[in-house]
Amino acid sequence: MTMHRYAIAALLLAASSAVQAATAYRVTVIRKDHFKRPNLVAHVIADGENRRLTYETRQEPFTEDVMLSTDGGKTVTALNTPLHTWFTVVAPPATETGLPPRISAEIKDVKVSTTEEPPAETIAGYAVRKFVIHAGYTTREDYSGTKVNRIHTMTTLLWTTDKLDRSLFFPISEVTMGARSIDARLRQETAAIPGFPLRQVTTISRAYEGGEPQVEMTTTEVDDIRTVPSPPASEFVKPAGYVNQEPIIGVPGKQSISPR
Repeated sequence: MTMHRYAIAALLLAASSAVQAATAYRVTVIRKDHFKRPNLVAHVIADGENRRLTYETRQEPFTEDVMLSTDGGKTVTALNTPLHTWFTVVAPPATETGLPPRISAEIKDVKVSTTEEPPAETIAGYAVRKFVIHAGYTTREDYSGTKVNRIHTMTTLLWTTDKLDRSLFFPISEVTMGARSIDARLRQETAAIPGFPLRQVTTISRAYEGGEPQVEMTTTEVDDIRTVPSPPASEFVKPAGYVNQEPIIGVPGKQSISPR
């Protein structure tokens, strides 16, 4: 009977340990554009529906250094710990054309596609699948009666692993271009891509016909993936005494958030 009790206790302890395990990983974002911004490094811990992201490097303009969620990333609270302020993160709304509303334009020549290519490597020790997402369209822009075409293209290379649950990625990642109808098609195209994204390389180009393109490249990579003990629940909610302060342009630490 005593041995039986020990066996049950051992099983309960093992089950308890499994339940109390969280997943931790590091995210590095490298941006190449005319802003010449430094790399952004963050550490994420995902525990059930709870998420916490802490920036290792300070982003500029500085808006937050911690992001929290208790519903798997559907809603996100950002903390500015030096200022003891918080705000709810809201993605910038897409416009119909991906351009500021003041620019009169129409969209044509829309193309969106997703293909899978054989991967030639492992990432962070995981076998991966590689997907290629292409999107492009042309805006016909009207400037006081003068109409010009601007060509927008995007290529995203995405490597995923089925060894990690896709929902663990935080903040929730979407492949978008900022144009409402294009983004809707991209969401449809990418919804069926399985697995956790370990690496994503997105190149966006915009160019007027006959002009030099403006090119932005963003590389997001995940590594240092570990199983860790579950943190206290208090780590995933904003601390008492923090004041709600929405980002305000021109106030240090409170500028508007740019898309990630």
